[in-house]
Amino acid sequence: MRKLFLIGVMAFILFPAVAGSSEIRFGLLPRLPEKELVSMFTPLAKYLEKETGSKVTLVIPKDFDTYTKQAIAGDFDIGFTNPFIYVKIRKAVSQTEPLALAAEPGVGAKLKGVFIALKESPLKSFKEAKGKKVSFVDPGSAAGYIAQMLELQKAGIKKEDIQISFAGKPPKVGEAVRDGKADLGGLPESVFKRLNFEYMLKVVGKTEDLPNWALHSTVKTNPAAAAKIREALLKLKPKTAEADRVLQEANLEGFLATSDKDFDLMRKAAEAAGVY
Repeated sequence: MRKLFLIGVMAFILFPAVAGSSEIRFGLLPRLPEKELVSMFTPLAKYLEKETGSKVTLVIPKDFDTYTKQAIAGDFDIGFTNPFIYVKIRKAVSQTEPLALAAEPGVGAKLKGVFIALKESPLKSFKEAKGKKVSFVDPGSAAGYIAQMLELQKAGIKKEDIQISFAGKPPKVGEAVRDGKADLGGLPESVFKRLNFEYMLKVVGKTEDLPNWALHSTVKTNPAAAAKIREALLKLKPKTAEADRVLQEANLEGFLATSDKDFDLMRKAAEAAGVY
């Protein structure tokens, strides 16, 4: 019996992959439907498998709050999230690090939000929002709530001056405005440009630029794995054939080197919006 026990211990030491240590759980902030996110990020997951030699499993929590809690708890090894959720996680767990900064076609490593209204709406600017119904993505959305609230604050419009609702996903903000359920909407500019009914809407304001989405570590991340993942991501330089092959489905053009200091502007915006 003792011999069998020792054999089992040695097998665990020599072959840790059997215990599941070779799996990298990759969390995605659920800004879009799960099926769509899986389709978008499977090529990147496969690329990371090839580069790291570990199985990569996509994890898509049900909402922004659940993503944040799971990242803080270390329920996945790496995550891809907006800059506000990243700074919240970092505030709770100081070991969290941004491994790379995403770059998108047309906007690069910057994230911008927009205010939208129906094309035939008499509203010409978000500064006319007082007393209006305004749809946002989620309280944790960097370019679909926080950045817009900062602009409203600068315009002298307080939270209590508008009727706020949250649509849950960026495209649904556009739908709320299109269907007359909201007078104004706030969502990321990149998502707005991809709406198939964009022609029915107009932009009535833009936000200050924020750092784009971060692919980050968690408290669970093995340092050696984090180094491999960072190296693999930084090989995907913007506007290269390899980056296009791996990231086209995700509507990204590459990853750039970054550090926690790059997110100080996000912290400032969140503090001004009263959510940090």
